[in-house]
Amino acid sequence: MPLSQTIPVQVRFADLDPLNHVNNVAFFSLMETARVEFLRGQAKSLFGHMVIAHSECDYLNEIRGGTRTVDVTISIEKVGNTSFTVLHELLVGDVVVGRGRTVQVALDDQRKPRPLTDDERTLLLAD
Repeated sequence: MPLSQTIPVQVRFADLDPLNHVNNVAFFSLMETARVEFLRGQAKSLFGHMVIAHSECDYLNEIRGGTRTVDVTISIEKVGNTSFTVLHELLVGDVVVGRGRTVQVALDDQRKPRPLTDDERTLLLAD
């Protein structure tokens, strides 16, 4: 199984909407916070040298006001030539409240897509 890690992310007051639940847009912020933490610790050569080419989220349950943290499990789902797909599962307790995917593209110094290095591919595909 590819690299995976669960990261607790704090729910902020600004994430809540007038219905007293986490707004749909905030799901992307929760995913981003976990993904950045994951990449800082795992794939340092990619951190800051990539862009998001695609982002999606399925909302499976609401996150009610009063929830302090959401556990976001980050897994590398697919590794391509210049990009990789990250699966994000958002959990409150044992309930999956959202599932999202992002596609990251590695960049060179001119901000053009570049092939992933062998070391990056090995890391992303690690058990």
